[in-house]
Amino acid sequence: MKAAMKNITTKRLISNVRLLICLVIVLPVGAGVWFWKGRQPRRVQRDHAPTITGEFEYLTKRFDFLPSYNPWISKTRAQEDLDELEWLLENRYSYLQFKAVDYKAALDSLSSCLGDGIHRSLFGYQLSQFIPLFGDGHSRIASSSCRLQSLCTGFPPFLVGESNGRLVAFKTDRSDFIDSNTPFLRAIDGVSLDSWLQVAGQFVEKGSPQYIRHHTIRNLRYIDCLRKELGLTETTTVEVELESTDGSFTKCIELPLVKEKPVYGIWPRPEVEFTSWEAIRPESRIFPSNIAYLRLIMMPAEPEFLDDLIEAMSRFRATDGLIIDLRTNGGGRRAPLQVLLPFFMAQSDPPRVVNVAAYRLGTENIKEDFGARYLYLASSSRWSKAEREVIGRFAETFKPDWTPPKGQFSPWHYFVISPSKDKRYYHYDKPVVILMDRGNFSACDIFLGAFKGVKNITLMGRPSGGGSGCAQEYRLAHSGIRVCLSRMASFQPNGQLYDGNGIQPDIRVEPAPTDFIGQSDTLLETAIRAIGEKNNSLHLHP
Repeated sequence: MKAAMKNITTKRLISNVRLLICLVIVLPVGAGVWFWKGRQPRRVQRDHAPTITGEFEYLTKRFDFLPSYNPWISKTRAQEDLDELEWLLENRYSYLQFKAVDYKAALDSLSSCLGDGIHRSLFGYQLSQFIPLFGDGHSRIASSSCRLQSLCTGFPPFLVGESNGRLVAFKTDRSDFIDSNTPFLRAIDGVSLDSWLQVAGQFVEKGSPQYIRHHTIRNLRYIDCLRKELGLTETTTVEVELESTDGSFTKCIELPLVKEKPVYGIWPRPEVEFTSWEAIRPESRIFPSNIAYLRLIMMPAEPEFLDDLIEAMSRFRATDGLIIDLRTNGGGRRAPLQVLLPFFMAQSDPPRVVNVAAYRLGTENIKEDFGARYLYLASSSRWSKAEREVIGRFAETFKPDWTPPKGQFSPWHYFVISPSKDKRYYHYDKPVVILMDRGNFSACDIFLGAFKGVKNITLMGRPSGGGSGCAQEYRLAHSGIRVCLSRMASFQPNGQLYDGNGIQPDIRVEPAPTDFIGQSDTLLETAIRAIGEKNNSLHLHP
């Protein structure tokens, strides 16, 4: 028995050695060759201009980064990755022609600065400034080792928000401003904020103005990378110039950098800290004024979450108004919209088209992804007679503000929501205010767009970010850098693209400086007041 076991062990050892030899021969990862799922990369074949175009010179800066994984990529292989990226843009990407970006000149500029080769982190850093040119918030460099966070070793010990055009600097735990007498930021390291914001914006997708502003301000955390761009000396401290509320005096203070990136998180803070996506629940309560409050910090599709929405609405039936708080909700799935909107539709209301989209032909699994987004062709058998009639009338007048290139996209697909016949549903016809901000994105944009213009619904806050891309991830063959690219063009019912526009509030409300540190909540207070005033008006003029 022992001899037999020894023989089996020997055979397994020989088999494992043979497998290891095959892996070494077939997969020379150390040489930078990447294979997955048996894929052979497809690349463009064209002559490259050996010059750097002035418009894209900023993409070609070379810095030294020392993250944990930073292999050297030869010029030939880096060029092949650029050619592969160009092929993906031309054959898989939905928004290639949206902004009329001279992408070939940009890629040639990147190619011209390769020298003998390039470190992977720098290559990813450059691509992190190239992808944003197309103005699509879902498309990005996804490799964590190439993100700004991974390329920084120190971070400012504060966060920055914006109030009426001025930047507010506050502690990372939001307990106070970094200086209680001078809450507004004027300069960093003796350099004007405009200069800092200019370089911080190079890494932000050129989407809507509010999206750019929101993420540019957040990028001020990545001080190591921004100092390189500005030609400043790297130190372990940061000097900030602050200003009083009335602008009558300023103050300079020096603060030590911290090792952990400061995180904005969900704000205002939720009642319960969630440990996972599956554990997320909506917040719901009724204020003493008999105004209901429903908060969705994300958009999950878990049955428990959706059941909670229906249960909350059942408790809100006798309330005098409702506030739906979407602040900092960056999206997720569309199921919460599918569940909630019918509560605000009478049985006699016609079905409502809430989204129109077309996908880029040739992309994988896109039909399944469209189904998960409730997007179907007008000819789909799933539509009721009333829905089919609504789609037909809608299609006759729908005029997109950007026309996807012919021959590259599918026919239009529609997301339609009808009044529900479920006995748990009723028509909530009291005043409703939806709180929104610049952090709203993706499925949350779709949610806001669907409620925009519904009777008794008021959108309040700041414009949403604007984005609806259905992204697919690809991995460049040699560098292994992961790239996300959108595969659909998605429109609001009024014909505007979500990307580059977002949803505008009916009533714009700017946050006060004290809102960032929890001493006030201007938007919520304004919403409660607005519902009270509307109810008073209805009582006076029934």
